[in-house]
Amino acid sequence: MSASVAATDSHDRLKDLVEDVFNEYITNEMPIGLLHITKNDQKIMLQLVDRDFVREHFKEKKVPDNIHADFAENMVVDGEEREDRIRERVKKELKYAILSHRWLPGKQEPLYHQMSKEPKEVPDDQEPGWKKLQSFCRTAKDVHDCEFAWSDTCCIDKASSSELDESIRSMFRWYRNSHVCIALLSETADLAALQLQEKGQSGEKAVDAWFERGWTLQELLAPSQIKFYGANWKPLIQGSTNDRGSKVIMKKIELLTDINMDDLESFTPGIDRVPEKMLWASRRRTTRMEDIAYCLIGIFDISLMIAYGEGNRAFFRLMEEIIKRYDKWDLFLW
Repeated sequence: MSASVAATDSHDRLKDLVEDVFNEYITNEMPIGLLHITKNDQKIMLQLVDRDFVREHFKEKKVPDNIHADFAENMVVDGEEREDRIRERVKKELKYAILSHRWLPGKQEPLYHQMSKEPKEVPDDQEPGWKKLQSFCRTAKDVHDCEFAWSDTCCIDKASSSELDESIRSMFRWYRNSHVCIALLSETADLAALQLQEKGQSGEKAVDAWFERGWTLQELLAPSQIKFYGANWKPLIQGSTNDRGSKVIMKKIELLTDINMDDLESFTPGIDRVPEKMLWASRRRTTRMEDIAYCLIGIFDISLMIAYGEGNRAFFRLMEEIIKRYDKWDLFLW
């Protein structure tokens, strides 16, 4: 085989590898549905899209071609290391913001069936839930440079049992793969108000409800980048797009949640330190009884069938899965 033919063959194999990693990442690592954010005269336009739309969008922006060109030029090593580096680059390019928040009471949140499959403006006079979604998407686009965003209120088709099942099983991974998690502390005005909060207190010293909900535990620990915003959508810390490295905020969160600083800065899921992790969860509540188990799937990195209506049995099944892989005597010391 001539040198030119070998070079062409290597070039084609690299191109195929980039395409494969690109497609696999969208299919397996990104949410099923996302909001595509555009603007029309400063008005936020939202469109609910699927993975095929995301794939074509980034192909039109030449993302796979650009990744291929960079790796072909730099002659990155072969094998698994090259594939891992390509995957990291794909993740970096396919950015989306993800929302962490507490749901508003009643039926104020926008739901899946209310979202448009075509670009649609969000009116300024909408209900509080729509205003929250608008502020989230504006922040995602203007501050964090994300064209796509995800919210649990309106991006999951809960009428589809298969989609709901996949979403709950994948939730931890979706938060981890996000470019940034935008965490809204709706009962906290600013950093000074956060510093006043104490466990067991009421009034202005009461802990924001965000720290007491079951699902927000993984939403706090999973993302590599998290940015906290107060009730008025102003960042608690100015000048940074990631609060993960802010000792001021993280030290306060450590006091409010009893989660140690090492885990707050970089959390690795798995079945270890079970009593400690169960203690974190024991101080939190969920609306649905089953969710206290389902919201821990990602924390312990286990697989669990989703079956709403089973009540407390969900938690018993969770413990059964943990016991299979955890053999220390301190299992129930929490």
